Amino acid sequence: MKRGIPKTGRKAGSPKEGAVLKMRLSSILLIGYRNLLINKFRSLMTIGGVAVGIGIVTFLISLGFGFQEMVVREVTKDNPPDIVEVSNSNLDNFVSLDDATIGRIRDIGGVTQVGRSINTGGKFAEGDSQTDGAMYGQDAEFAAMSPLKMIAGNADFGEGSDKVVVSSRLAELLGFPDPTSIVGKTVTYDIILSSETNAEVKGDTVRPGNAIEVGGVLDDRDKALAYFPYPLLAREFGVDLAQQGKVKAAEGAAIADIRTQIENLGFVTENVGDIVGDIDGFFLVIKVVLVVFGSIIMSISAMGMLNTLSVSLLQRTKEVGILKALGAKRDDIFKMFIFEAAIISSIGGLAGLLGGYGAAKAVNVLFDTFAARQGSGSISFVSIPGYFLLAIVGFVIFLALATGLMPARRASQTHALEALRYE
Repeated sequence: MKRGIPKTGRKAGSPKEGAVLKMRLSSILLIGYRNLLINKFRSLMTIGGVAVGIGIVTFLISLGFGFQEMVVREVTKDNPPDIVEVSNSNLDNFVSLDDATIGRIRDIGGVTQVGRSINTGGKFAEGDSQTDGAMYGQDAEFAAMSPLKMIAGNADFGEGSDKVVVSSRLAELLGFPDPTSIVGKTVTYDIILSSETNAEVKGDTVRPGNAIEVGGVLDDRDKALAYFPYPLLAREFGVDLAQQGKVKAAEGAAIADIRTQIENLGFVTENVGDIVGDIDGFFLVIKVVLVVFGSIIMSISAMGMLNTLSVSLLQRTKEVGILKALGAKRDDIFKMFIFEAAIISSIGGLAGLLGGYGAAKAVNVLFDTFAARQGSGSISFVSIPGYFLLAIVGFVIFLALATGLMPARRASQTHALEALRYE
């Protein structure tokens, strides 16, 4: 009986003898994580450098964008984007907002409302108290586009209205410590008419001794002023001109085209978009400065990471040789160093983002608390745009690759024998 050839103990599917085994990803991650723990101080300092850099940039960006949004929000709060302000302040081509021009503006395509307002001066008196004050006359359409902040009574500027709205400051100067108590009282006034209010008047003319009932009080403790119905001034004093107007555009109408047609009539137009554009231009300069400043900080963080990983390579040269001698391949070593760079940049980026945003929120809380004690409304000036978060994620990935690529490549190309001889 022939002896059979002995079978080998290798099972089906097992690696062949002499084959180089590929390290599992879990082993690569574990080695990289262990190295960070072994050099805790150095790792914390490097992560802290990244966190500080990203934190400072996040803090400044949060405040910068927040302040911009707050300013735009306050500017547009009482100035809707569909309102066009019209004035006759163009001295080269002086025109008046009379009935004819109001009609021509009303006929412009896309215009839904046209209102007008005059302003002049005069005196007010009630009992033994009297004071100078500013006088405004506006129609119902103008009032609808710029509503007054009332604290008592009503504001009616329609055709049949015959009552005046006074500021709380004017009420106090007329002897009413509680401004709301002036509602229903009759005050006397002298009004100044001029060529800006009446087409037939050539110079300033005072019309004294007029009486009117106070119908409401608006919240203004700084200025002594009163708002009259424009139709009342037209009936009583022949007012037929206006210095200021407001035009409301229909939804979807081209504001620029409406403004052009009004300006072709000789008027000057303004829109809240002009102010917002100026604000955006101002903050654009600030953003450019922040980008430059942030780039410098990020460059310092990147150099710190590169130094850490380079030192780590020098200290672990023998370890790299042992791993290669045990069968680790070049891409395994490469991944190990790239992972260390990724974990440093990721933790530093997250800590910096949360820390910077938290610091900005803390500043906001302090200002909000101070404003509340002063009787002001809530203040919110912290905001992070979505694309900034994406930029931070992109920077963290770039930082990991940029700082880890060179040490990882050097480590992966190191020969096992040379690494084992390294002391």
